[in-house]
Amino acid sequence: MSFAVDARKVRNAALPHGRRVSGLHSCVQRYHPLGFLATLSFLEHQAGPYRSDAPALLRALDCLTESRELWKAVVTDYATARREAKSRGQRTPSPHDPNPSHAPDQWYGASRQAAHHALSFRQTRGLLPEPSDDVAADVLTLVAATLAHPALSADERAMLADLTAELRRRIRTSRGAPLTRATELHRLTSLITVATTP
Repeated sequence: MSFAVDARKVRNAALPHGRRVSGLHSCVQRYHPLGFLATLSFLEHQAGPYRSDAPALLRALDCLTESRELWKAVVTDYATARREAKSRGQRTPSPHDPNPSHAPDQWYGASRQAAHHALSFRQTRGLLPEPSDDVAADVLTLVAATLAHPALSADERAMLADLTAELRRRIRTSRGAPLTRATELHRLTSLITVATTP
């Protein structure tokens, strides 16, 4: 199966609505830049109650497809830029140039709105990590600040930059559960960055 095959199921009005919803869920399995559950929540926020309403289901698929197409364009642009850099002798990409090919790091399209929604979803569902150390506690402080205000203060931005750097270091040097935790916290700092970037 592929995204396109699953999308055709969603669009097939001859299928029972439940199978069409299942098709949308399969599409989200393949493209979920906010995480599976948060992506579904954002689609429902954008399109309406797709689980019970056929027009809302089609709107949700269109919203997802549009974001995915924008991401694919970014991946294509990145590949072109890498080929050009290699032809100039720059064989290794800069660590400050994230590779969008691995997985989408944000919702393409309504990025800020989607990142804010994902943070709110995690908070209201109790999906935020425990503040087990100072880094985690500071990340959670910034999540709360992001949800409370549309922009971070200069001090909060400096804290975000420091946390992001520390979490990148932990991801490079950790294994097992500490790596999983650092990756989870880094995902939150990425969402905060997108949600608070004008």
